[in-house]
Amino acid sequence: MYTPCYQAFSRYCRGITGNREDARDLAGETILIVFENLDKIKKKNSFKAYLFGVARRLRLNQVRRNKFRSEYNERDAWLLPGDNPAPDLQPDVELLYEYVAKLPSKQKEAFLLFDLSGFTIEEIKKIQGGTSSGVKTRLRRAREQLRLWLNDPEGSRSEVKTKEDKQ
Repeated sequence: MYTPCYQAFSRYCRGITGNREDARDLAGETILIVFENLDKIKKKNSFKAYLFGVARRLRLNQVRRNKFRSEYNERDAWLLPGDNPAPDLQPDVELLYEYVAKLPSKQKEAFLLFDLSGFTIEEIKKIQGGTSSGVKTRLRRAREQLRLWLNDPEGSRSEVKTKEDKQ
């Protein structure tokens, strides 16, 4: 069954892989799979179509797997961010979280959801209730207050007034 289609099959493998070595590997793997499953072929005259189909699927799977591979480049590897944050950023991040903790609860929640967690205004509106403009106002006030605190850590400037402060 294999001998009559050998030449055409070899040319097909060479054509879809682009080089001889990959074509030989593909043909070998295909033949192994086909002959392991030879008893599953119901019609012996469909052997050629089965052989070519297996080769095609194997090649498509190889191409899919290779999409996620690339050559290693030392220069590009140094540009990748590390797992550990830069040591000089840690105090700034801790200070920001200290100030965020001092915000009124609704402002803090809106700021954390929008700026740090990536929620949209509409999603925050559903979580917190109220209106979209209310969420935007809470975000603006939270940012203003944080900006004041971060620019003036001693607290000599006045704080932004909120509805929650009046209650």
